[in-house]
Amino acid sequence: MSRSFLTTITPSAYRALLSTSNPSKRVIAIDATWYMPNNPKNAKQEFIKERIPNSKFFDLDKYIDPTSPYPHMLPSNISIMEQAYKDLQLNLNDSIVVYDKLGIFSSPRAAWTFSLFGHPKVYLLDNYLNYKQSEYPIDGNPPPIEEEEQNKGEIENLVNPVKLDQDQFNENYKQQVIEYEELLDLVTKKKNNGYGLKDYLLLDARSLDRFIGKANEPRPGLSSGHIPGAINLPFNTLLTGNNNQFKNKQEILEIFHEKNILNGNGDGNGDDKIENLLTNYPKGIIVMCGTGVTAVILKFGIECILKLNVPVRVYDGSWTEWASRAPSEYIQKDI
Repeated sequence: MSRSFLTTITPSAYRALLSTSNPSKRVIAIDATWYMPNNPKNAKQEFIKERIPNSKFFDLDKYIDPTSPYPHMLPSNISIMEQAYKDLQLNLNDSIVVYDKLGIFSSPRAAWTFSLFGHPKVYLLDNYLNYKQSEYPIDGNPPPIEEEEQNKGEIENLVNPVKLDQDQFNENYKQQVIEYEELLDLVTKKKNNGYGLKDYLLLDARSLDRFIGKANEPRPGLSSGHIPGAINLPFNTLLTGNNNQFKNKQEILEIFHEKNILNGNGDGNGDDKIENLLTNYPKGIIVMCGTGVTAVILKFGIECILKLNVPVRVYDGSWTEWASRAPSEYIQKDI
């Protein structure tokens, strides 16, 4: 089945895209701001205070697998995301542009989620801070809750409710997500076909101190450390320091080289080094973080900035699940 269109978009390109919006093919901005559990800010309240005009708010902690003990795990049943479409009054012919107030933080996770469930056109705004600095319109008024608008949305949803494709989602999930059991098998080299984690590049987007076991995890009682064989690539190393936008291709290639992810003598453009990566890790790349949010920043950097044609799978449960379930010998600390 065809894959959704998923890419980054600059604020100026978003404004140009917005000018093409019409009732049959709308351009809808989605605020997917989310804060770490140790941050007192409330994303929904921040949305009410300030947002791109006509934005919808997508709550990462609402449309999840209700049976999982781990935070914001992807739902396996499309009915949960169909409810999101109903709540946000979205249609499949909408072009959605996802952003978050921190620049690039939680928005990649939300954009990827819509793509995973088969939304045809998904853009990631790179980024909201640049949008504001460009002095494009910002709405600081409380979102109107108009009875007429609510009734219109309810009628549209009743007449033409969004129906997602469960088979398409299942296929996308299989290609782009890895679960605990499979990853544990790879780490312990128990796969029947003979390959183990060495054929994958496993990248962990958490901070170095959490990765080596020096700093505590944000969630109380959870051990820090990392999966044996993982390489630490903090998500913020792919972003600029002043406004959290993605660095350019050459800058990210240099970061990969510094981390010894890329080997060999390059000619300056890094393309031959990318070929080395594909040779060294023939099964592709696995990305993880604390709870599967910032891992998707790495996925975007690899697919949309480096434009690397290699499978990138997200370990959805990430470190929170691994530290809770894995045998102690597979929780490595470097202190």
